[in-house]
Amino acid sequence: MGIKIKAIEKQLPKRGKASVEIDQLTGRVEGSTEAQTGVAYRYQISDGESVCEMGTSALQKALTAAKMDVSEIDLLIFAGASFDYPIPHNSAIIKSKITDDSVGFHCLDINSTCLSFLNALDIAHLYLNSGRYQTIALVCSEVSSKALSPEDEKVFGLFGDAAVASILTLEDDGYHPIFTEFINYPSGAFMTNVPIGGAVNRGFTSAPEDPGYFFKMNGNGLFRLTTKHLDHFINELQTKYKLGLNDFDVIIPHQTSKMGNAYFKKHFDLEAGKIIDTLSIYGNCISASIPLGLEQYFNHKRQKENEKLLLIGSGAGLSIGAIGLQM
Repeated sequence: MGIKIKAIEKQLPKRGKASVEIDQLTGRVEGSTEAQTGVAYRYQISDGESVCEMGTSALQKALTAAKMDVSEIDLLIFAGASFDYPIPHNSAIIKSKITDDSVGFHCLDINSTCLSFLNALDIAHLYLNSGRYQTIALVCSEVSSKALSPEDEKVFGLFGDAAVASILTLEDDGYHPIFTEFINYPSGAFMTNVPIGGAVNRGFTSAPEDPGYFFKMNGNGLFRLTTKHLDHFINELQTKYKLGLNDFDVIIPHQTSKMGNAYFKKHFDLEAGKIIDTLSIYGNCISASIPLGLEQYFNHKRQKENEKLLLIGSGAGLSIGAIGLQM
């Protein structure tokens, strides 16, 4: 049997923000943010919205689209770096918003930052293929806007908030994973970080505006480290699985940055029509970026049966990952 995406739906915050607004907030010349980041528009949460509220809305939309009841879920996986509270974990909160104790399916969270969705999808594949579960819900919901400072212009204009939920089931006409590959390069462990929080630096004496609460990224260092190792990663894929990048019908990359996206396309001489690029309309939405591209593919762009689909990206740490799917 194959694995079928019964439904995949997104939930965006009510409020969108054009890059000209970012220019005004940071005191930059109009057009500077979009020119630098490649992001024309992004969504950011406002009053009453949160990580779990967006995730819940996306999941409810996906259940409706799949014509399924919440009681038909066997496992709920939240995949992402954002959270409303350190405890309880997001999947438990999301479940509490859509059902009660009469529905007993398990919940767990996976956080590998931008690669959280790919790691969660890999785990879902293993669970489904083992027969342990028949129906798995994956929810990615990211709120980066609360951890961004206008003082850091390069980062402030790059990121957006979004949620995506998908329902996976075992079906005769489902897709088949071709491969799954992940690799980690620990020299990049602290090139992205939020310093305050956790056991090392709890921030007991820090005011809310302390810069330690805000996301920091060594963009140039990450770019150099990623490009240093990306060729080897891609070559290994091609050697092991006899598939080049242009053998895939559709490629959905993580929306790292304008520079990262442009490098990926040019360096590997990729056909533009193969790539789903969402950076300009959503920004970098951390773990939700790849599923936003997947939602666009399934709900708006899918052309034919038996397409080969590549999901690929990098995450803080530094990790690189890819999953190939035969649709």
